[in-house]
Amino acid sequence: GPLHARPQVGYEAGLLADTKGHDMDLIGQLSQQLGVDGTQAQGLAGGLLKLVQGTVKEKLGADTANQLGQAIPEMDTWQKAAPPAEPEGGGLMGALGGLMGGQGGGAGGLLGALGGAAAQGAEVAAVVSLLGRFNLDASKATLVAPLLLDFLKSRLDPALVGKVLSVLPLLTGGGTS
Repeated sequence: GPLHARPQVGYEAGLLADTKGHDMDLIGQLSQQLGVDGTQAQGLAGGLLKLVQGTVKEKLGADTANQLGQAIPEMDTWQKAAPPAEPEGGGLMGALGGLMGGQGGGAGGLLGALGGAAAQGAEVAAVVSLLGRFNLDASKATLVAPLLLDFLKSRLDPALVGKVLSVLPLLTGGGTS
């Protein structure tokens, strides 16, 4: 598609120049902002990115999800650092924990099934559930979203960032802007 045709060079060159070679340190930023260690920050980053990818796959298709995976190959490694979902915490937590388990489109399926506004709530719930696995308060989601957005902007073509935001407005702070 047109995404591949657009030359990367020169397009938001300043932004790309700053991040190419030495990417935004998402792990360091998460660790610093949330007061978790590097392993926890990796697990959290991986879980969040997989959640994003699952939602993208469900709503925008596998091609777009694959572009995301190619741009951020570390997400698989990072996700392995995440603790397994706690079985206690009821059905919703269990379902959301399973959703993070990396079964391809499993995440997207659940979120997509909820549809529309409910899905937005489910995505927020999934982020909160993920934070809970690291003993982090739900309020920390507001710290996580802008970091994740900055990281995506540092890695992805701007058009792809726009697509991600169209299906995950919570990254912009709940779509208030």
